[in-house]
Amino acid sequence: MNDPEFDVATLLDFQAEACRNSTARSAFYADLLDRLTAQASVDGPVVALFEHMPKRLGAAPALRLLGAIHREVLAGRAPALAAHWPGDPDAAFEALQPLLATPPETLLDALTRDPQTNEVGRAPALAAGLAEAARRTGGMPIRIFEIGSSAGLNLRLDRFWYDAGGGHTWGDPASPLRFTGDAFSGAVPFGTAPTTIIERRGCDLHPIDATTPEGSIRLRSYVWPDNPERMERVEAALAVATTMPVEIDAASADTWIDEHLHAQAGTLTVLVHSIMWQYLPPTAQAHIRAVLDTRGRATTAAAPLAWVRLEPAPEFAHADVRLTLWPDGDEHVLATSGYHAPPVHWLA
Repeated sequence: MNDPEFDVATLLDFQAEACRNSTARSAFYADLLDRLTAQASVDGPVVALFEHMPKRLGAAPALRLLGAIHREVLAGRAPALAAHWPGDPDAAFEALQPLLATPPETLLDALTRDPQTNEVGRAPALAAGLAEAARRTGGMPIRIFEIGSSAGLNLRLDRFWYDAGGGHTWGDPASPLRFTGDAFSGAVPFGTAPTTIIERRGCDLHPIDATTPEGSIRLRSYVWPDNPERMERVEAALAVATTMPVEIDAASADTWIDEHLHAQAGTLTVLVHSIMWQYLPPTAQAHIRAVLDTRGRATTAAAPLAWVRLEPAPEFAHADVRLTLWPDGDEHVLATSGYHAPPVHWLA
């Protein structure tokens, strides 16, 4: 995978267009990034902050910066900026200058970390993939293993509620996080086979404890501040997290699956991930594919292995829900979805 470096202005401008045109959209971030791009073009103070980050699109340095700033606001450490966050981008840009010129250690620390949105708007897409894997394997109990788990909010996806219409439902009907109506189009196979998760575990280089105030702030900091629906979703997922602990190991994805991803008789073992593949080095991607291929070919119908992922489509216009299921090893594009939220358009 070729991921070249770019100058700071190009990186900021790329993210501005993404914020302006993505399904989630953030007019506030797009306008603020336009001003930062102009400042970077004349070697303004924002340029120095990019020395703390890789200047590659895949590393999302502009999103690291925005998340770091948002975190300062949420933590109450930038009251002057908070008055304009979100709001008038000109006023926010002016209030932001002291942070850019003299960044606190907490901001610099946040720049060293990949964005960890742990976007629960991706849960409907992953849940649909799990439902199809369950349907194809006769409704075996599921063991789910997630790489790039962040705080593991999507490891708790069976504690959310999904209603795709026509009686196709799954999850907890009393959940505060609900995906119904126009969150789905097409015959999503909820309810066509039992989908019961009996084991769940994840890994992340920097796991976040969603049950702590610091963990809650970090997760919310990556939500675009003028996206109230996304903020409401993560708040609901954080409430679910307080009632259900999950184990997340501090580990690299490629070495972690060596130890944990093993098929087990009488269960469906599933590797899942969402919008994180780009952050893995090519060597790690190749290793994960090799492990899946080797262990997949060794499986049987009584102990199947599945790979369910939501990652960018080749043209980047949307994300694809893909399923590879062993022992056959066939790959299927099941659905498309937005990067941050439904609707899930079922294709299979």
